[in-house]
Amino acid sequence: MKENESDPTTPEQLLQMIDAQLAAQRSHRERAGRNRATILVGGILFIVAAAGAALLVLDEMLMDMKPDKPPAASGQGPVNGK
Repeated sequence: MKENESDPTTPEQLLQMIDAQLAAQRSHRERAGRNRATILVGGILFIVAAAGAALLVLDEMLMDMKPDKPPAASGQGPVNGK
């Protein structure tokens, strides 16, 4: 039986293959880093926008709770404390 024989590779060819693999990994990491940064910025912008919307809703709720007319005077003036 014959063993599976592969073409003999020279050390230069091995170095070229390793360099190509490292370059591919570096480009993949750079793309992943840019995607991560984009997702982070988008998340922060979403949180700020949601907080602004919540603030507007709460402001409207406070405005609805305020009475339209000032309360009627009960006949008592301010207390001077004397």
